[in-house]
Amino acid sequence: MHEKMDWRQSASGIPGRWFVDEIADGSEGYPILFIHGIHTSSDTWIRENDLLEFTRKFGHQAAFIDLHPDEDMWKNGQLLERKLREIYNYFKRKVVVVGHSKGGIDIQTALVHYGAGPYVERVITLSSPHHGSELADLAYSKWAGWLTDALKSKNNAVFSLQTGYMKSFRLQTDELELAKATPFYTFGGTGWGGVNSELFWGGLYLSRFGQSDGAVLVTSSRLPYGKEVRVQDWSHTTIKEGGEIFPHLKDFLTEEVQEVSYAAVSEHAKEGETSVLHRGGAFMGVGVEKFSVEEDVEKISVDWISDQQDTSYELISPNGQVYKQFMITEDATGFFPGAYHHSMIISKPLLGQWEMRAHNNQSEKYMLTILFQKGVSKGWNQLAGDEETLMGSCNVHDKPVKKTYTIHHIPTKSGNKNQTTLITTENLSSLPLAEFEEGVHNITIDIEGETLEGNEFQRTMIQTVYVDGKGNIY
Repeated sequence: MHEKMDWRQSASGIPGRWFVDEIADGSEGYPILFIHGIHTSSDTWIRENDLLEFTRKFGHQAAFIDLHPDEDMWKNGQLLERKLREIYNYFKRKVVVVGHSKGGIDIQTALVHYGAGPYVERVITLSSPHHGSELADLAYSKWAGWLTDALKSKNNAVFSLQTGYMKSFRLQTDELELAKATPFYTFGGTGWGGVNSELFWGGLYLSRFGQSDGAVLVTSSRLPYGKEVRVQDWSHTTIKEGGEIFPHLKDFLTEEVQEVSYAAVSEHAKEGETSVLHRGGAFMGVGVEKFSVEEDVEKISVDWISDQQDTSYELISPNGQVYKQFMITEDATGFFPGAYHHSMIISKPLLGQWEMRAHNNQSEKYMLTILFQKGVSKGWNQLAGDEETLMGSCNVHDKPVKKTYTIHHIPTKSGNKNQTTLITTENLSSLPLAEFEEGVHNITIDIEGETLEGNEFQRTMIQTVYVDGKGNIY
C-alpha cells in the first residue's frame, strides 16, 4: 500500500505500508528507502529527526516503509521482497536501501533468502547487529524474565537477535552467492552519552565486550564482505539523524560509488575490566536485593530496571549509609521497551554486603544489574573475560567457585516457543545440548565464591548457544 506523504502526519506503523516524500523533487541519484529497526516504525525517521530536511536539500527522493516491529528477519524479509517489487515499479528503477539496526538484517534477508536483489542497487546499514546483541541475550536470560514478561518484550524480533541465533543466521547467509551480489556499506557507533543518556546503561553493560553505541557493538555492525565506511561517536539514536549521517550517505546515492577506505577503530574491551551480577524478580510493597563487594573493586554501577517509573529506591552501604539520588531514564536500546532505569554509580565502594531496597504499593517486576569495575584479581578477571571458561570449571587462586547453570531451551520451530528449563551445577560439557530440538539455549551462569582474603563475591555470565536441526552446536 503506497501513500502520498504529508510528513507532519504520524506514520501509521501498519506493516507493509510504504510512502514517498512527494515534496522532494527527485534527483539524478537513486531513490532511498529507509527501513526502521526493532520496536519502532517509520516514525523514527520523521518525528524528532531532521532527515527529510537533508534528503530534500541534496535533492533525493525518500521513501519509508513500516515492517513488523516485533517479528524476526524471516517474516520481515518476506514482506520486504513483495514491497520492494512495488517500490521498484513505482520509481521504475532500483533503490538504495538504508537500514537502521535490525532493519539492516531484514533487508539482507529479503535480498539473500527471498530474491529481492533485482530491486536494490546497494544497501547501507546503520549500526545493524549483524552478529546479534548481548542485550538480546540478556533479555532472554534467567534474571530478566520477570521484567521482559511484564514488558511483553519477549518476541520473535528480540529472540532472533540473540548472539547464538545470529551465528546460525550468518552461517545460513554468508556462504550463499546472493550474499555478495548486492554491495553492503556499514556504519557503526561508539557513543552512548553521559550518565543521563537513555543509552548510557546499555553502553556500560556492553563495554565488557567492546565498543558500542549503547545497543550494538562495533564488531557486530560489521559484515565480513561489506565495506565499513565510518565508525564514530554516534549513539544508536543519533546514527540515524539527518545532520549526523546524511553528509556521509550522499556519496552512496549516485550511480558510481567512490572507493571507500576502511574505517579502522579499536573495538576490543580491556580484558576482564568489568564483570556483572544480575538479580531479578517481582514484589509488592518492599523489594530487597543484597550483594557483596569484595576487595579491589574501584567502582560499582547499580541499575534497577523496572516496569515502574515512580518507585522510591534506597541503596544501603555496609556501614548503613543510605543513597537515594537515582537517575531515572527510559530504556532506548530497543531490547527493554517501556522499561525504566534507576541508576547510580558509587566510586570506591565499601567492602562487604550492600542492600538495595525498593518501595512500591503496587506490583513491580524488575532486574537488578550491578557492574563491578576492576574485579577481584587477575584470576577473576580472566574468568570474567573468557567465554571459554563457561564450559569448564574454574577457581580463583585455587579457591573453589560454585557455578549454577540455568538453561532455557527455546525451540525455533514451535509457534508458541515452549521453553524447557534446566538448572544444574554439573559441568556444561557433560550435558547433551545437541539432543534438544533445533533452537536456542540461553545459559545463565550464577557464580559465587570467596576471594583469597575471605570476602564473598557473586557474578553472572550469560551465553547463548544455537543448536541446529542436525544437532550441530554454534
